[in-house]
Amino acid sequence: MTVYLLAPAALRIAPDDFSARVRSRFASELRRAGRFAQLCLLGAQACLDAAGGDGPLGVLWATGGGALDATRAALDESLKLGEPAMPFTFIATQPHLAGALLAQRSHPVTRAACLSLAPDAWPSLPHLAQRWLADCERVLVGWVEESGSGGAAHRSDWCLLQKKMMPGAVRCEQVRSPENAAAATAEDWIPRVAAWHGSTNAPLVLRGSGDAWRFTLNG
Repeated sequence: MTVYLLAPAALRIAPDDFSARVRSRFASELRRAGRFAQLCLLGAQACLDAAGGDGPLGVLWATGGGALDATRAALDESLKLGEPAMPFTFIATQPHLAGALLAQRSHPVTRAACLSLAPDAWPSLPHLAQRWLADCERVLVGWVEESGSGGAAHRSDWCLLQKKMMPGAVRCEQVRSPENAAAATAEDWIPRVAAWHGSTNAPLVLRGSGDAWRFTLNG
């Protein structure tokens, strides 16, 4: 199946600016959502705004660290007082809230999943999205990481994959035996597609663990 990529976007937000960015974009709509879910929504909504279009979509995103803020809060508020920690099964559900929040914002979501992936396993995302496109027209794909420490920026990178060809879209093809493929990670493959997009007519080929994808401007 031929897949087309739209609106690759890499969102970087300094920790000190995060709350203001959430209020500016969503007012009080997300006040009860955890920071990871808020970060997902900021990037996903920016991608959807840039891509345009409407109709049902799948939402597929991954993370290496998960909901760091919720985990830190559980440890800080419970363990230091000698109390039992909040069930970590609850914390594990926090990354999955983004799909439900998107659905509440009038984006019909047919399926949603949040995966925990190693940095070089990013090709799993476009590969799985390609399979989902057999049943739906569009799949929103992302990689989201909360800031670890030292004031590093929060990251929320997203793109939209679909079956329909559009002017300016990027054709995506899985490559089994790539030549001159550049190594990429989960944290940089979408930013690299975004930086490459429109800058040259030469295809971009990126590889991860045992797989690679070729990105070609459709014209």
